[in-house]
Amino acid sequence: MLEDLETSRSLSPKGLPMDNQPLTRFGELVQAAAELRPLELAELHEIGGVLSEVILTAAALAIRVEAESATLGKRYVLRDTTGDPDPEARLAEVRQRMRRMVDLLHKADLHARRSHAAINRIVQTDPDPDPDAATGQRE
Repeated sequence: MLEDLETSRSLSPKGLPMDNQPLTRFGELVQAAAELRPLELAELHEIGGVLSEVILTAAALAIRVEAESATLGKRYVLRDTTGDPDPEARLAEVRQRMRRMVDLLHKADLHARRSHAAINRIVQTDPDPDPDAATGQRE
């Protein structure tokens, strides 16, 4: 069972081993935004794709929580701390909320990918424009 848990930690939403690079890059981009410095165009080009990866990873984790909560009562003797005699009702609530979260995350992913596509259509025409070239004047 521990091996299954370790495997699930390294799975991407598509079931492939998750590369930590998108999560690392997400942290770097969050830090850049927190510093309130202007983001480079290349960073803006990257953000939508990184957000999509992080969102899909969160959705995969929610799917795993839903699956785990379905079998929790078979693996442990459970009780509800509120005194409810049926802890399975609380677990059913968790599963319902995880399904809802996955739905919302997939909607967020769609917007992240569409933003990524839109921003990637924006390019810098001249990184260091010559003011004289714009007017046609020379010294």
